[in-house]
Amino acid sequence: MKQNEKPFDVAVVGGGIVGLSVALEAQSRGLSVAIVDPGVAEARASYGNAGVLSRGSIFPMAAPGIRSRLPRYALGRDIAVRARLGSLPFMLPWLTRFLLAAEEGAWRRAAAALNPMVAEAFDRHVAMADLVGGRHLIKRNGWLRLYRSQQAFAGSALEREVLSENGVRIDCLGEDEIRQLEPHLAHRFSNGIFFPDTGSVESPGELVELYRTAAEGRGAVLVTGRADNILDAGENMAVMVAGRGIEGRHVVLAAGAHSAVLARPLGYRFPLAAERGYHRHFALADGVELRRPVYDAAGGYVLSPMNGKVRLLSGVELARPDDPANTAQIEAIEPDARQTLRFTTPVEDKPWLGSRPSTPDGLPVIGRAARHPRLIFAFGHGHIGFANGPMTGAIVASLVQGERPLVPIAAFAPARFGG
Repeated sequence: MKQNEKPFDVAVVGGGIVGLSVALEAQSRGLSVAIVDPGVAEARASYGNAGVLSRGSIFPMAAPGIRSRLPRYALGRDIAVRARLGSLPFMLPWLTRFLLAAEEGAWRRAAAALNPMVAEAFDRHVAMADLVGGRHLIKRNGWLRLYRSQQAFAGSALEREVLSENGVRIDCLGEDEIRQLEPHLAHRFSNGIFFPDTGSVESPGELVELYRTAAEGRGAVLVTGRADNILDAGENMAVMVAGRGIEGRHVVLAAGAHSAVLARPLGYRFPLAAERGYHRHFALADGVELRRPVYDAAGGYVLSPMNGKVRLLSGVELARPDDPANTAQIEAIEPDARQTLRFTTPVEDKPWLGSRPSTPDGLPVIGRAARHPRLIFAFGHGHIGFANGPMTGAIVASLVQGERPLVPIAAFAPARFGG
């Protein structure tokens, strides 16, 4: 910091949906805020998701039975999940804990822990969007998971049981009911699960930009640059950016997949992997409409309506955050997706790529650092970060103010990883 420059009440590392939600919630409590971010909107994971504010996204990736599929993932033989072989040594701490978490008891406990936060996702987004003039981007249009056979649908029985236990409302559909909801989909699905309490965002990148503009308009100082490290500055914490120290009475680490690197010099070793995803936009064929996001379980892809186009999203690629792009996964799903929905030419020259921060147990890291009480961690949401950013912002603002969080967060404690 410059001499005589006062520390901010909150310095946030990360300008994605989580960091911006923290900033806006802190500002609503009258706190001064700085946001440190490289400033490249397309590089943020919250830019390129399916836009789903899902009531049913309570399941970690470490599901029962997944261990037997790991060789397929590593060899690139599964369309939904692939692992970069060259990145496996880097991911070994994550993979070790992931294997331990991949059993039914842990999976059920994780779902129960996520449920209170996920249950608030839609309403928290609406409340924040109302503040920034973005309500028109959010619809309560539901989310549709599709199956191509009765056998595949039967395989979802355990998930449906756990959803019911956690109060998640679903409708099980047959072929005719699917056609009523989405008449322009090909007739290749025998069964579906509809989540009526789920919503979606027409343009996630546009909504995030509205949040950023609102935070700046309310007085947040935007510091453009990548954080080099975080230091203990006595009564405060400091974020170093190109030789400049940004001091905060609290620092919130919300840098997504890069958070573990910044936490390590302070003695915290979080086993994060990058849940990388790819998307590409296509023009719809004449007369074709998609009313809501849909997930083809067999095809391993999501189709989501975006500003009159359709966004095709691949499954997961497990890798390091900065590994070079490998578009094989999204290229492989495009021909199959064209059999589900008629779309024409791509809008962009090449697919988009983003990295989501994945913890081995599928739970985010939210809470104070054990040895640095003015440092708060807020990352590791995996594929549910966009939906749960606003709720995470409210939780973190409560921690800053010494208030009780709105939902239980004991399961998200950094201490489970030694943090």
